[in-house]
Amino acid sequence: MIIDSHFHYPSTLKKDIKSSLPENLIGLEIGLNGGDLRSRIPLIGDNKNIFLSVGAGPWVLDRDDFISVGAEIELLEKDIVEFGADAVGELGFDNHWNYGTKESQRELFEMQIDLARKYNLAVAIHTRDADKELLDSLSYIDDRTIMHCYSSDKTVAKILLDRGAYFSFAGNVTYKGNTVLQESAKYIPLDRLLYETDAPYLSPIPMRGKVNNPAYTEYTAEFLAVLKGVDKELLKEHVLENFYKVLGRTESIVKREI
Repeated sequence: MIIDSHFHYPSTLKKDIKSSLPENLIGLEIGLNGGDLRSRIPLIGDNKNIFLSVGAGPWVLDRDDFISVGAEIELLEKDIVEFGADAVGELGFDNHWNYGTKESQRELFEMQIDLARKYNLAVAIHTRDADKELLDSLSYIDDRTIMHCYSSDKTVAKILLDRGAYFSFAGNVTYKGNTVLQESAKYIPLDRLLYETDAPYLSPIPMRGKVNNPAYTEYTAEFLAVLKGVDKELLKEHVLENFYKVLGRTESIVKREI
């Protein structure tokens, strides 16, 4: 059993056309832009163990064809109505690249959270160098929240834990020198822990430098198990239970026929 709470299969194929998804994968394939679900469904196929989200990260604000936040939300909701969705995301804040403006990032974030709540869906939140923006948004964090590729410290983690959030760690937790991230992973209890690839990015040690693939979560799972001093299979059992719990289902509801 391979578990991957966050990966981008179309992006992975662009970097490695030969990349394939493990047959025993249970995971969440993540949307990047409004209206992209129709093109992603055929790539995923009939496997209902692969869940699909719809989402618009802050990068859409700098797209050449971007119209407005409202128009982006309309595209996301159209996909939810037409195909169904298992989650909303990824969405969030990014001060590393400074997409759009702080105001437009917040508007895009809040409107997607509202959309998720309207359809009773979990959310996958992206933050990069944006702890302040995240902590200013605590009213939007609850037990249907996945902190994707968590990269903040234990102080922030405790605040988010108190709100009910789940924490997903990517391959960068295995990198030498990422001690703050490793301390955060060690701190997170097993009943709130997830792991991911963020494929095609952030391949774990010893696959760093290669195009990432959901199968590589096994390296991250092994690292986390050693870090937390637990059996790897026990850790995976907890992660799978958490994955189903935060999504609110054990099988994808997204239509495969288009």
